[in-house]
Amino acid sequence: MAPLVMTIMQGPLCGTLATMMLYGIICMQTFHYLQNYEKDRNIIKTLVWGIWILETAHTAFSIHFVEHYLIMNFGNTTLLEYAIWSMPATYFVGFIIAYAVNLSFIWRIWLLSKKMWIAIVLVVLATIRLGFGLGNCSLSFHYTAWKVFRAHVFPTMVVGWMLSVIVDSSIACTLCYYLHQRRTGRKRTDSIINRLLLYSINTGAVTSFFAILVVIMFLGLPDTLAFIGFVQVQSKLYAVSFLATLNSRKSTFEKAKMSMPTVDNVPLAFVSGSQKVTHIASYQKTLPPMEIQQSTVTDVYRDDSTLHLDGKGGDDEPFGMA
Repeated sequence: MAPLVMTIMQGPLCGTLATMMLYGIICMQTFHYLQNYEKDRNIIKTLVWGIWILETAHTAFSIHFVEHYLIMNFGNTTLLEYAIWSMPATYFVGFIIAYAVNLSFIWRIWLLSKKMWIAIVLVVLATIRLGFGLGNCSLSFHYTAWKVFRAHVFPTMVVGWMLSVIVDSSIACTLCYYLHQRRTGRKRTDSIINRLLLYSINTGAVTSFFAILVVIMFLGLPDTLAFIGFVQVQSKLYAVSFLATLNSRKSTFEKAKMSMPTVDNVPLAFVSGSQKVTHIASYQKTLPPMEIQQSTVTDVYRDDSTLHLDGKGGDDEPFGMA
């Protein structure tokens, strides 16, 4: 039979080490965002700062409870059977981060679909999932003994994490559906949509996979806390996917410009109306008028509409995704 310290702390220790590595990635992504997207809306900047602060607290709480069990109370096996306050606090913060990221992706779905009922359904599901998570965390403050806690939260734990799978996969599938609807058949824009689809699928697939692992570990290893390690990591994956999506906008935008016809190295879709007239007039002196006019009108309007889709995206906001 495995020692008690291995049974109780192996999962949380591995989860803490993984979260520390992912926290470094989050800090790097946050710094990159602040350096490159100074003109973003204040609400997006506030969300980024808020997630970074919460992730910092999440990491600090994880380190605290590992230090409590394995360093400050080394050899005290009695304490291993009871939860210290920082452990449920860690997961409390993690559920809030997941909810904030879910809402940001649901907002993007609304921008693409313009269907309020879809956004409302997804928000309700995400809110119910948050309620299950925070409820389980609250019970762990009251029932500090692991065996007692497990007995009281068994049904709500399973339902909550299965709901997490449903919410994450539904958001990813809905986002992919409406992105796919925006395909135009033109290679230059479809390649950008494919890139956005990849981000969406990865976001939903990875977080859903970890939610399934939590359920498997919780049901398959009832005498251990192995499931806690996956709970810790999942919170960081939400933040990583959110920041990666924000930081990918400029590279996506640059890729779009590289694939467009240019005039004096300026993509036609990004030249203002007066500039277009000037450039077209100058080029009409050397090229056949009919050929230039037909090519210019077709490319300008198709590129502009397909790049921004709704006609509202900014230079760093392809497909209204910012």
